[in-house]
Amino acid sequence: MLALMELTSDVTVAPQILPTDIRNIAQLGFKSVINNRPDGEEEGQPLNEMIEHEAKIYGLEYYHMPVISGQITSQQVAMFTKLLENAPKPILAFCRTGTRCSLLWSMGSEDFATLTARVARAKEKGFDLSRLLEAAESQ
Repeated sequence: MLALMELTSDVTVAPQILPTDIRNIAQLGFKSVINNRPDGEEEGQPLNEMIEHEAKIYGLEYYHMPVISGQITSQQVAMFTKLLENAPKPILAFCRTGTRCSLLWSMGSEDFATLTARVARAKEKGFDLSRLLEAAESQ
């Protein structure tokens, strides 16, 4: 069963999806899928190419943008933000838990006007991004 957390009407995040989830994702109306997990991050994790194959069968745009947990760079934030701007919507982004995707969204998006508002929105969806605010305040 898919655990989907809608951040905005255009961006939803999820923990790891399986190739067998793609049909349901397409039926839910998503147009794009962003995978933020590197292959081999966890034993038993489906390979990127397996999920991409299913996405193409169901007519979804698919983007693999691997990001290592705890090592997000400003370039990756910029790339993710550009994907969110340009990919067909609505978009489903996933990683191991959804936190990485939420962090990328919070750091680069202009939704909800401020970083504080984006962090609050993520918290409503179960993601504690308070360390992002702490880092921003210390700069």
